[in-house]
Amino acid sequence: MECTKCGAANSENEKFCKKCGATMTTRKTRKPKRNKFLYALVLLVAFLGLGLGLSQLIGNDEPEQALPQEETESAEEQVVEEEPVEEPAEVEEEMPVEEPETQVSSEEQVEGTVTKAENITHPSDQEEKVEPKKVDKTAIIKGAQSRVYTILTEGGQGSGFLFTETGMVVTNAHVVAGYTDVIVRNVNGQDQEGTVVGISAESDIALIQVKDLTGIEPLEVEMAGTAVGTEVIALGSPSGFENTASMGYLTGIDRDFYQEFTYEDIYQIDAALAPGSSGGPLLDAGTGKVIGINSLLFPDGDSIGFSIPMYSMYAQLDSWAKSPMGREAVAAIFPVYDDFDSYEDDNYEFDYSTTHEFTDESLREFVTSYQEFYELALNEEDFYYVQNLLVYQSDIYNSMIEYIDQIAGKGMEHNFNKLDITGVEIKEDHAMVQTNEAFEFKDAQGNWSLQERSKVYTIVMDDYGFFYVSDIVNVE
Repeated sequence: MECTKCGAANSENEKFCKKCGATMTTRKTRKPKRNKFLYALVLLVAFLGLGLGLSQLIGNDEPEQALPQEETESAEEQVVEEEPVEEPAEVEEEMPVEEPETQVSSEEQVEGTVTKAENITHPSDQEEKVEPKKVDKTAIIKGAQSRVYTILTEGGQGSGFLFTETGMVVTNAHVVAGYTDVIVRNVNGQDQEGTVVGISAESDIALIQVKDLTGIEPLEVEMAGTAVGTEVIALGSPSGFENTASMGYLTGIDRDFYQEFTYEDIYQIDAALAPGSSGGPLLDAGTGKVIGINSLLFPDGDSIGFSIPMYSMYAQLDSWAKSPMGREAVAAIFPVYDDFDSYEDDNYEFDYSTTHEFTDESLREFVTSYQEFYELALNEEDFYYVQNLLVYQSDIYNSMIEYIDQIAGKGMEHNFNKLDITGVEIKEDHAMVQTNEAFEFKDAQGNWSLQERSKVYTIVMDDYGFFYVSDIVNVE
């Protein structure tokens, strides 16, 4: 070992130099001094990061998250053991302060999503609240038929429906134009007198007061527009078939026509309409509400009809119902009589001089239609399907009610598969139609059989040209 004073060589165990006697001391490598200021700064930054993280957690009402102490301590040790660093900014970059914030943000996102989902109404819940309750179509037709009427004048016939409990009936203006007194016939064939108390020369609407209908609940009206594609039911008396229902869809909106009347933004439908349907109601097949007044038939196409939206005419109809027009005011819109004053008394009667005649074609069509409704009445076990095709309170009318009551609830079925009209005989006041018919029948025990019958239908016609069955006889 070399003496640090004189440079003489000495052994390693010597405590003093042999030459000069100086003390022999081992020189150790000195470690660099730690920068106490830097160490304190690192700890301060760590504690500040911890405080900010905790305050953010508390402010967001999130569960407190501990900072990763182990990672923080290892970072401090790494900084201390390295060579002195002059710029504290480099130390800040190495501090793991970002990871806790990332974890908290992730948890906030998940929990926030759950909270929002709890506050959002499920689409199916919205539909249940908004979507109107669906009603069976058969129930809709049955419920509406008693409040749908045939409107009769000297010049022809149309349809109408009950609008208020005070006996106000809606129809088209063109059905009653030129008349102040009309006949309103119900589903049972009973006639009541009606008076036109509202009519427009621009919009094809009119209102009739029928005192005998006071107190009857009217049909419910839809006060909003109806969407294309909605299933609909058209009710009325087309081609002489009183109180007929036809199904279809609303196929268009916003159609405009300018003829004798102005038709704007009206509905287009494919439900079957025919002369006599005018003034009848168009129902939403899902809710049973009146959405339109059937008014027009496209002459150059099949099953294209048009209906005036009910919501667009409600205000005018309601105004007439509350403040009816007088007879003179109605007559001024469409001239009614040459001498109006001569018809002011209560003894006015219609002129039934217009004659109607049976034809072979019309009788065949009527009997064919009757069988279709008769099959429905049997299978649905409901008399209403044929009641307006039979003479009211006749023997056949009452016996049909009795028979349908007898088969009700026994599971019987009638499937008609044959109708041959073998003869038509026209008399002065009635007509007779001979038929050969066949149908498959299932009795109460579930046994099927083929039934064949020959029948004779007796048909009568009223003063307005409507046909009714007055009798049916089975021929052996």
